[in-house]
Amino acid sequence: MVNITEVLANLLGLDYLILSTMKDRMDEMDFKILSLLADNAQMPYTEVAKKAGISPGTVHARTKKMINLGLIKGSTLNLDYSKIGWKMTIFLGVYLRESFMYKQVIEALRKVPEIVKIHHSTGKFDIFLKMHAKDSMHYRKVYQDAILTIEGIKGVESFMSVEENMSRHIVFE
Repeated sequence: MVNITEVLANLLGLDYLILSTMKDRMDEMDFKILSLLADNAQMPYTEVAKKAGISPGTVHARTKKMINLGLIKGSTLNLDYSKIGWKMTIFLGVYLRESFMYKQVIEALRKVPEIVKIHHSTGKFDIFLKMHAKDSMHYRKVYQDAILTIEGIKGVESFMSVEENMSRHIVFE
């Protein structure tokens, strides 16, 4: 059985204990609103209200509560990068020279605009990244000039995505 609080904590990058406390303040309707907005963050509150069977004012108040709790951190567009000329999606596993350099390396990686996700990971790599590039020349330039030059990085292994077969949000029931 899936522990919804643990899944939410991992998905939203929140501490499990903090989210456990939040869950005590959330009910089934909050999770319904989250599911609807996760599927379409631009859905008007009137439509969310209609699908959830509550008033738009209630949707607004509950959404504001979840924003204030830090559960909803914003909304983004889900782009198909290939349709705007960015043909490559690459995942990179990063090895650190020393574990204490983690924060310094993360701050440097955040400055690379092609990197769209950064995860502290267990297992073989210390950090796992997702990035997009226009083509192999663009990727090589970012890899060599922006990533490998970061102090604290011992090595990097890269994995090119051939095709994205699924991207979705968890539906909370």
